[in-house]
Parts: sequence; structure tokens; C-alpha cells
Amino acid sequence: MQRHQRKFNEIKNLLKEKLGEKINVQIENGNEILELHDSNFWLMIDKTELTVGYGFNHTHFGEDYDNLDKGIGQTVDLLTNRIKTTNYIKGNTIFKTTIEIEYPDSEPVNIGTSKILFYPFWKKTKIDIIETEKILEKIDIGKEVSHILQRD
Repeated sequence: MQRHQRKFNEIKNLLKEKLGEKINVQIENGNEILELHDSNFWLMIDKTELTVGYGFNHTHFGEDYDNLDKGIGQTVDLLTNRIKTTNYIKGNTIFKTTIEIEYPDSEPVNIGTSKILFYPFWKKTKIDIIETEKILEKIDIGKEVSHILQRD
């Protein structure tokens, strides 16, 4: 088993322990996907990498990119901080979505922006902001996350 697969399994087991039935895990086309009920958060592994996502926005992490630990950190940050989703709307079409992690003692960090190419550009832009509360307390999983990061 590759390192990214082991880390995914450790995160999955931690989340099952802490969140129980809120976790949904499926296997599709050889990829394992973890989702949380009532959340836009998701994780996926394939043969070579871990993908951390929130809604349409996602980032690929793995040994080939030398950033797997950063992916674990982003996973923890998405679960233990407020998330701000800003939708830019023209007519009835969301043409751009920005996802930010809101840290308690610093500026928000943009983790991704999604856009579509075709939309009614002539219409007035409305902005809809959705703030999602944290799912877990960092203090409740800090010890386990530290072990996940330290183990190879």
C-alpha cells in the first residue's frame, strides 16, 4: 500500500471515529471517495494521489508533488475552521465560486476558485456568501493528526 493510501485510511478511520454515520465512503472506478453528509467536503484517492475537495474546488496532493503532508493539513483545516463560499451570480447562473478557509487569528486563505465560460455576462452580478461552521474542534483531533503526520 502506498503512503497516500495509508494516510487516507488513517484519516478515514479518524473521521469514522469522530463523526460516525456522517461519513460516506464509496469505491468508483478504483477510486475511493469519502464524503460528509450535509457538507461540501470530500476526499478521494486513486493509484497515485490524494485529492482534497470542497464543492467543485479541489487540489491534488501526493508523493510525486512532494506535498502529501500539506494535503493532510488542508484536510484538517477544512474540517476545523469556518469555510466561506462566495457565489457570483448573473441571472440564475452561478458563474464563479470562491472557497476560503477562515482562520481565527489571521486572514482567510483562498483554496480555490471555479468559473464557467458561458453565462449571461450582460446581467447584473449578485453576490451570495455562505459561511459554514467548522465540523470538528482542532483540539479534539490534534493528537491523532500529529500521529498521522509522524507515521510513514
